[in-house]
Amino acid sequence: MSEETMRAYYAAYNAEDPAHLGALLDDHVVLTSAAGEQRGRDAYLATYAYMIGLFVDRMEPVEIAADADGATVRITDRLTAREDIPDFMGQRLAKGQTITLDLVGRYRIRDGRIAAIRIEPAG
Repeated sequence: MSEETMRAYYAAYNAEDPAHLGALLDDHVVLTSAAGEQRGRDAYLATYAYMIGLFVDRMEPVEIAADADGATVRITDRLTAREDIPDFMGQRLAKGQTITLDLVGRYRIRDGRIAAIRIEPAG
């Protein structure tokens, strides 16, 4: 179940489909990343809208290791700037420029929905 949930999550994320993505999230999902902590589905979806507004954001799950509580996923995230961005993670990006991030995501799944997400740099 966890691997299926994760594959559905990445498909919705990459399709820029916030309705489908939101349906996979617990109402009280907690996202922890370099941007800080967002609590609740609405906060998560606001962060998602911000990111896909700035970038064509494609996350590729390289490896999914499902367990009883959820999954740990190695991710290659390719972000292509939709416009010039003066500062993203300390970098200036020109429109069309792509950066690639190697990440690890830890997802906790409760009642078939993603309840917690922690995204960190790999390694």
